[in-house]
Amino acid sequence: MLGLKSETPKEWAKIVLKDLEIFLTDHAYNEMKAAQSAMAVINHQPNDMEFVNTMSALAIEEMQHFEMVYEKIRALDMKLGNETQNEYAMQLRKFFPKTKDVKEKFLQKLMLSSLMEARSCERFSVLVAEMKTVYPELAQFYDDLFESEARHYRVFLEYARKYGGRERIDEIWDKLLTYEAGIITKRGNKPLVHG
Repeated sequence: MLGLKSETPKEWAKIVLKDLEIFLTDHAYNEMKAAQSAMAVINHQPNDMEFVNTMSALAIEEMQHFEMVYEKIRALDMKLGNETQNEYAMQLRKFFPKTKDVKEKFLQKLMLSSLMEARSCERFSVLVAEMKTVYPELAQFYDDLFESEARHYRVFLEYARKYGGRERIDEIWDKLLTYEAGIITKRGNKPLVHG
């Protein structure tokens, strides 16, 4: 369903459970960044009402996810903590050549957002399996998020295909997935969503 070219090792989930507060903080900020990304791309297609409505609704949903994660943090008597740099996102951006072409930057943002949603979705499924016995309510929360994250992945990718041409975007997408697989296999040792 997600089409990723690598899987997260189960050991990553064990690392997360040892530092759950760090993970939840990272997840909360990732939801905030996802909302910001959805809002930022609206400017590229302001006259496409369907696109504006979809991205606006997606941004609102991502902020609702932020609030839900923050509620989990409070319920566990933890603190939100400080945002950390997303090294995974920084590495993904290196896949694309630098460009001043506004449309290309827009398509890149859509594909990067799609891939980060897909990887988050995959990571949540790995986490749920490990978390069920220790934090059943939190496991259910992440299980419920799976569908939403998967939908966001599809939305971003479909708009990239719409505005960039399906054949061209699918060719780039396949190469991006291969590149990402190389990155993610070197990760999984930190209690971060993409760590």
